[in-house]
Amino acid sequence: MTAESKQSHSWVRIGVIYGGVVAGTITALVYHAGVQRGKQAGSGGEQAEAEAGPGWYLVWVDEPHRHYQLSAPAAGAGAKASELDESALVALAEAGDAIEAKLAGKRSGGGPNGR
Repeated sequence: MTAESKQSHSWVRIGVIYGGVVAGTITALVYHAGVQRGKQAGSGGEQAEAEAGPGWYLVWVDEPHRHYQLSAPAAGAGAKASELDESALVALAEAGDAIEAKLAGKRSGGGPNGR
């Protein structure tokens, strides 16, 4: 994402969560979390226990059961507000790229580590 690139989305802060807005509708949420545990589908359709995090996650509102871990670095425990804000900007840039790619029809997922 460059400063000159035209974006089809904007961000709104909802407490500690960020909402990705496209055409006046929230389409994705980005949040910071500690370790996440859940089930992940395997190649044969079976589900296995999985663990991810801590880090930033993207959730498409039309797929609320799938959480995608972003590669943006997690803010450390007890991080200063400025450090958390900087970490959030990196996560929002990555999530913004995912939104733009989805809008362009390039891919349907939100990130490499769906949970």
